[in-house]
Amino acid sequence: MYVVKVATDTAPRAPLSPAAIVAAGITLADEQGVDALSMRNLARSLGYEVMSLYNHVRNKDDLLTLMVDAVAAEIDLPDPSAPPLVAVRAMAVSTNAALARHPWAAPLWLRQAPGPARMRQMDDLLRLMYASGLSRELAHHGFHAVNNHVLGYTLQRLGMGLEGTDLEDKARDFMAGLDADTYPFMVAHIHEHLDGHTGSSFELVLDLILDGLVRLDREAR
Repeated sequence: MYVVKVATDTAPRAPLSPAAIVAAGITLADEQGVDALSMRNLARSLGYEVMSLYNHVRNKDDLLTLMVDAVAAEIDLPDPSAPPLVAVRAMAVSTNAALARHPWAAPLWLRQAPGPARMRQMDDLLRLMYASGLSRELAHHGFHAVNNHVLGYTLQRLGMGLEGTDLEDKARDFMAGLDADTYPFMVAHIHEHLDGHTGSSFELVLDLILDGLVRLDREAR
């Protein structure tokens, strides 16, 4: 059951605007998940009737597009003084962090039409890839490889339920059904995670992608 915070009659209502509605939608999705987001629930949380929202956003799909673009706006702009591939790496790390702050956004990232912030992020990434000195073909593939890694890593983490504090219990429950003699390497691998001997592979794989692009370009020349 979803719990919606309702503004009291005595509390002053913030003026409605697209930005205020989007911010409230993000807060609700962050706290309760995007499934809890409806125009009616959102209006109640703001202390307005639902029809008031439609003066500022067309519908829920429009709201979701604006919310995803607001998350994209949290991505750090590339440092103009950094070498292009260093700036690409920093953008990828910042994108991963933004999606981690708002887990509901990753499944919507490709479903919603890109807004100005996402278009700017993609254009900056393409510009940096081409400015890096890579061949146009490798720059093209590099753009997709970095984007796919960022989004794929986030979706995998969410799909495996790696959010929250019960990860260790889930891993031990999974391992309880494994025969160590039949799957010795899998059992050892899970123990490495549980014993804290491994961390996130996000930046490791990102570096492998970028280093691999440079190596392929060097070999081609």
